[in-house]
Order: sequence, then structure tokens, then C-alpha cells
Amino acid sequence: MELTPEQILQICKGDPEISSVVQLIYDQQNARIKQLEARVAELEVEVRDLKRQLGQNSQNSSKPPSSDGLRKPPVNLRKPGGKKGPPTGHPGHTLHQVAQPDQVIDLSAGSHCAHCHSAFPEAPALGYEKRQVWDLPAPRVVVSEYRAERRRCVCCRRITQASFPSEVRAPVQYGLGFAAWTVYFSARHMLPLQRIQEIFADLTHHSLSQATLLSFQRSMHAKLEPLEVCMAKQLASSPVLNADETGFRVEGKTRWLHTHSTPKWTLLYMHEKRGYLAFSKAGILPDFKGTVVHDCHTSYFNVKYGFIHALCGVHLMRECIGIIQNDRQRWAAHMLRLLRVSWHRAGEAHAEGLSLAKEQIERIESLYDQILKRGETEWHQGKVRPKVGRKGRQPKSPGANLGQRFLSHKPAILRFLHDAQVPFSNNLAERDLRMSKVKQKVSGSMRTEEGARQFARAQGVISTLRKQGLGILQSLIHIGTNSFSFPGVPE
Repeated sequence: MELTPEQILQICKGDPEISSVVQLIYDQQNARIKQLEARVAELEVEVRDLKRQLGQNSQNSSKPPSSDGLRKPPVNLRKPGGKKGPPTGHPGHTLHQVAQPDQVIDLSAGSHCAHCHSAFPEAPALGYEKRQVWDLPAPRVVVSEYRAERRRCVCCRRITQASFPSEVRAPVQYGLGFAAWTVYFSARHMLPLQRIQEIFADLTHHSLSQATLLSFQRSMHAKLEPLEVCMAKQLASSPVLNADETGFRVEGKTRWLHTHSTPKWTLLYMHEKRGYLAFSKAGILPDFKGTVVHDCHTSYFNVKYGFIHALCGVHLMRECIGIIQNDRQRWAAHMLRLLRVSWHRAGEAHAEGLSLAKEQIERIESLYDQILKRGETEWHQGKVRPKVGRKGRQPKSPGANLGQRFLSHKPAILRFLHDAQVPFSNNLAERDLRMSKVKQKVSGSMRTEEGARQFARAQGVISTLRKQGLGILQSLIHIGTNSFSFPGVPE
């Protein structure tokens, strides 16, 4: 039978020397046990935090989808809409025959009947069955020769010569079509210069040097500047603006690619900072008086701003999923359900051009407050990492941080219920930044600051052209000749 330390002390009580030794060993063991218990508790918190980090993906945190890799998460924040496929009323893209084809190929029925083999040289034609083939011919380079007339004056005997167009500067050169294709391949399809060279060589049998391609990008960058100024003015006058930013590697350093977006306009610009200095560069947010949809980054809550805040609901739903998966807190599940239902109901009302009924808004706000009231005791029970150092605030659990965010920013979170122009999520801005992550995967890091600025401006203009349904290549060629303007925008 094993004796407890207390029983050993009781037995040895009669001998003071043995009793003191046993007491000393007992105290040392107790101290060691307490030390190990504290260490185990600390490691449990660390293991839980590491598991939380390993389990984060684009569906339960603010991490981008590009970080998911091959293990795509199965969770979908959208409510299933029933039958898969294109939505009802989608126009489709089926080919239709045209009245005036580019070429007509007549097929003869022959000189003999296909059934009885009788000759019918005099048989009348009864008509035709038409079938049209839409095809893409192999491209070819078109050489245009400009001849500037020269005349000698009979009075002063001096020679007057016609002026060449401003873009024609050399005896032999490539035209604006090559420049437009270069910017299109680089900024829209993220192709490196070497592959653009290969495409031109395969399609046109002309091998352009990388220096020539870079000169195309520099010249188009200068011509795109007036359009960027125009887009910034249009964004500044919009009632609602989506804003976001993402990290971007330039010359081996982290820079920030910022976007300001609406359904018709996209402005992208690069800056080494993420906050006020970067926002001031574009000159929109510091003086903007409308509503800005953004995530909960502290840069947007500067006291110098006068705009109205609207927080992205999808970001909050992802964080609720993270709390559910890692901490099993019921309030987060209730809030997730409330946000999803509110999103669905507001979307139905906005699709019909209506605002959400006042009774529905009051009901949602009441449930919102009840969930947070019941969840306050729950999220304070979450385990907290011990504070390190004397400075700074006492750390909170992830559930408490998220709950406090819901409490502090209730008007901004529920802004979409009161204003039909405010979207539930900030997905518009995130989509406008998504291609930059593809560019980073292809290139790894932009080699120069100049190249990063060229990419940002070209990508913003191309995104705007696509949003407005304008032909990208033809528009880029017109931009090269300074003959382009956005429809409906006064020059």
C-alpha cells in the first residue's frame, strides 16, 4: 500500500530530524508540481493557438483564397439557391447567323441525281440551305506607310513638309496595336515578357525585344494617367465606395496595393504604407463624405475622416466560423445564422428595388443585441494567452475580441439594412485585387517600383473597361492615339 505525503509526515512526527527532511521534500515536490501545472496550462494555450493558426483558411478568417492551396475548404457562406447553372433570365452567348457574311462558298449539288443517278443539266435550283462557320484567321502584320509630302514655295524657294502623326517617330517602327497587346497580356493575363515575346513570334513571325516591350509599357503608362485622374474623380463623387488593400512584393520588400471600387470604376495604386499616408495619395478617402465599405482594419477609423463606415459582413461571418470551429461558442453560431438570414432578406428586397421593411430591421437589431448579451458571459470564459511584458493591454480571447467588435461597430455592421446602396460584403474590392495575387504567383516579386506602378494603373483601367462592357484591345489602341474617353463622362 502506497502512503501519501501527509501520512508519511504523520508517521515521522515523532522524529524531528526525519520529519524536517520529509517536510522539505514535500514542499519541493509541491512547488515542482505547481510549476509543471503552470507550464502545462501555458502549453495548452500555445497548442490551442497553433491549432487555430493551422486551421485558418479563407472561410474562417481574413486569409485570402490564394493561401488555401490545394486543400480548398468545403464551407460556403452563400445560401444555396437551388438549381445550379446560370440564373433565370441570363441572355447566354449562342451564335446566330448573320445577314452579311464575310465570304460565301457555294457548294454544287453535282450533275447527277444522288438517288437515281439520272443527269439533270436542266434541273432548276430550288434554293440553298445555309450553314455559317465562325472562325478566327491567323493574324498578320499590316504595314502602313506614311508619306509626308514636300513642296517648294515659288516665292521664297523654301520647302514645306507635311507633319507625321505624333506616334510615328522613326523610319521603321511597331505600331500601337503591339503596345495595346503588350499591356493586355501583361496586366490582364499576367504573362511575363518572355512569354509575350513567344506569342508575338508565333502569331506574327516577328520577335520583339524585351526592351521594346518595356518601352510599350512606359508609353502606355503615361497615356493612361489622364484616365486614372478621371476615374478618381468619378469615385470621389460616388455615394458608396468599396476600399481594400493587399500586400504586394516589390524589389523583395512588402508594399501595399490599394483599391477604391464601385460597380463601374476601379482605381488601383501602390504605396509603401497601409494607412493614412497611402489613402492621402489617391486623395479620395480623406475628403470623402459618402459611405465606405471596408474591413475592420484600424487605418479606416482615423478621426480625420468624415465618411460613413460600413463593415464587410462576410469578413465577420468567416470569423464567426473560426470561433465555432475552435472554441465551440454558441453565440457565434447564432450570430452567423442571423447575418446569413439578414443578407438573404436584404438581397431579395434590393433586387426588387425596395428597402427592407422597418419591422424587419427592428427585429434583426433586437436579435443582434440579444445574441451579444447572452454571448458576453460565454466569450469571457475562453482561454486567454498570458500577458507578456508590463506594457500593453491585457490580452482577450478571440471570441471576446470578435464580440467586442460586434458591440462597438453595430451601426457599421448593419448599415446594409438601412441603405439599399450599401452592399453586405466587400467582395467587389476583393475581386478587384484578386488578379494581383495571380501576378505575384507568376512573378514572385515585381523587379522595380516603376513596373509595379505600371501594373497597378493598367490593371485599374482594364478592370474599369471590363465593368463598363468596353472592348479592351480597341480601347487601348484608342488610348494610344489620345482619342478615347469614357462614355457619359464629360471631357
